Amino acid sequence: MKRLAVPLVLLLAAAVFAAADAAHEKKSSDDRGVMSAIAQAPLKTRDRQNPYEGRLDSIAAGKKLYLEHCAHCHAPDARGRGQAVNLRLPGVQNATAGELVWFLGNGNLRRGMPSWSGLPVQRRWQIVSYLKSLR
Repeated sequence: MKRLAVPLVLLLAAAVFAAADAAHEKKSSDDRGVMSAIAQAPLKTRDRQNPYEGRLDSIAAGKKLYLEHCAHCHAPDARGRGQAVNLRLPGVQNATAGELVWFLGNGNLRRGMPSWSGLPVQRRWQIVSYLKSLR
């Protein structure tokens, strides 16, 4: 019986955390389902196209950059850690590539997200390519 109790408790805890993530995201998203912090990007940035979209070499480069610069907060699997957002959630994945590259360049210090404006824009696009590959 004890052997069944531990996995059951872990499963229930995972369900509670998933529900909390979804509830938090729902109340802090715009009408497209994009997290409000990302949706603050200027309208002109929404339509910016990722010049590296769909390129396997860019996704691989983006993953390497992600692991180097982002994984310590967002976790290696991008599911979030502590206050850091789960980057696989619709609130991030629904954002356009232009919004994401803008957000990486500007950050949100109030919520603990630094600006990566010192990272060349090419590298930020590669990170966005990787993030979009996580869908």
